[in-house]
Amino acid sequence: MSDKKTVLITGGAMGQGSTHAVEFAKQGYDCILLDMLDPTDKRFAETIRNVEQAGGSVLALKTNICSTEEMESAFAKAWERYGRLDVVIANAGIINFNYTWDLSDEEVERALAVNLEGTWRTDKYAARYMREQGYGRIINISSVSGLKGTAQLATYCMTKFGIIGLTKTLALELQREGLPIYCNVVCPTKVRTPMCETEAYVNFVNSTMGKNFATWQEMFEDEKNPGGLKFLNPIDITKMVLWLAESDEATKFNGREVVMDLGALL
Repeated sequence: MSDKKTVLITGGAMGQGSTHAVEFAKQGYDCILLDMLDPTDKRFAETIRNVEQAGGSVLALKTNICSTEEMESAFAKAWERYGRLDVVIANAGIINFNYTWDLSDEEVERALAVNLEGTWRTDKYAARYMREQGYGRIINISSVSGLKGTAQLATYCMTKFGIIGLTKTLALELQREGLPIYCNVVCPTKVRTPMCETEAYVNFVNSTMGKNFATWQEMFEDEKNPGGLKFLNPIDITKMVLWLAESDEATKFNGREVVMDLGALL
């Protein structure tokens, strides 16, 4: 067994997952990073370098979270290498935009497979290994869209609502076993990640919020204006995730949604 703590992060190649990995490495963790990207992809490779420079070793695995076989294999490889799983972060997710009545089967099924079933599959294996070792912390990533409806975001809302229900159920099941394994869920508002750096996202914001942004860069700059659109930075989410993973105070939370909304739910 490794003397260092370990963290497993899905969607670990870039965006929020990359920020989580680097900051956990700075806190003394070794990192298991699962992603659809191959570790040789320049974005994934950059994250690996940054984690190693921060002091952590990396087990980087191209993994489809929609595949039971691949997820079972990834967790087994992580356990074989490190012999422990202190923290698991179910971070991977996708977004698409369409009115409920225009959604295709493919759009709905893809979102369910990645966001909801992928999180369940991550939690499933995290719980199995943590029950074996007798401790651990599971942190799921939902959204403020898991707490309220949003036009054109039916697939995102239904999956993010579902992640909250999954979190509460798993936390209850683990609590009844009397082990110090905690499962909580973070619900951020909009975050500056590649998910938002697309024409589709800008069009969604323009059509639902009465804006007229030409680019995502202009959208991010809007917060400087009175009443402008507000975004979190990835590090903001990471600091909360680290607190849930590390602090004694966080053991007072179980099955709870931790909302980081910048007032969006007011």
